[in-house]
Amino acid sequence: MFKKVMLAKDAAHSLLEIARNTHPREMLMLLRGKKEKDFVKIDEVLFAPLSQHDESSTSFRFDLLPIDFTIIGLAHSHPSGHPYPSLEDLNHFIGSVMLILTPPYQTTRDIHAFNPRGERITVYLED
Repeated sequence: MFKKVMLAKDAAHSLLEIARNTHPREMLMLLRGKKEKDFVKIDEVLFAPLSQHDESSTSFRFDLLPIDFTIIGLAHSHPSGHPYPSLEDLNHFIGSVMLILTPPYQTTRDIHAFNPRGERITVYLED
């Protein structure tokens, strides 16, 4: 399992801005990057195909997910402010990492990373 997530500045800023603009609805994005020895590097974010957003959930069409091995996880927001994955989040985990964004969606302190077991992973902003 990975111990940390390296998040590109542009990807972090995009995620935070999308979450702010979507609030109070949840947002959902795909994460593109690569796996290294002991960390995951996220370079960019992609819109999930035909995603639907409301105040307590978000979903997208898994059958339209592109065959793209650089998609290494999902990011979504929790407008409630709860920074941990729900059981449903864990049951729909894709890839190696899940990012959860919480209000006020301003800094990387509002971005929380988890592995498929729901264990917290440290997020570092790439220089």
